[in-house]
Amino acid sequence: MRKTKLILAITLAAIILGIIGTSVPALAQPDYTTLEGASAAGNAGSLKLSVDTGDDVPRFPDIYIDSVPVFGYAWVDLDTGNGVATTIHPLIGRDSHQNPDAWHTHPVSLSTGSSFDFCVASIGTSQGGLSIHNDVLRANISANQAGVSAGDLDVAASFAVQLDGGCASGLGVDVIDSVPLP
Repeated sequence: MRKTKLILAITLAAIILGIIGTSVPALAQPDYTTLEGASAAGNAGSLKLSVDTGDDVPRFPDIYIDSVPVFGYAWVDLDTGNGVATTIHPLIGRDSHQNPDAWHTHPVSLSTGSSFDFCVASIGTSQGGLSIHNDVLRANISANQAGVSAGDLDVAASFAVQLDGGCASGLGVDVIDSVPLP
């Protein structure tokens, strides 16, 4: 039920943006969308993830984050499409009890068929710990909630979710930048 509500909220926000978005000029992507490095490690039942970006990660929405339905960083297993995303999405509103107005985690599943890089196949809920220190975002999430192991993750990426009729969910994932995981 929560997944359906989340997908419906994102789709509605994307439709609204499509209607009013033509009068809003496109914003340049900030340097925090550029990835300089990333890691994924497993430790005693938890998954420890990090990204190092080109500039300070904003703790709260800025003008760029306010301009896209969802912005985030993800660590993904390219063989299965499963991964973990840290997201912020003030445009679509709350979907998390953990940190509803700022950054929080979601286990995700991606598929192909998009006019963007991927389609959102499913979005789960989780309670992951997050820390932001200047240009580094770290996430610590239970391996059970993540649904993927550190050893299976291939790539980390910055992304924006966009409306995409080519996806069954109606949601495409526009990968902004990515780095392979060691």
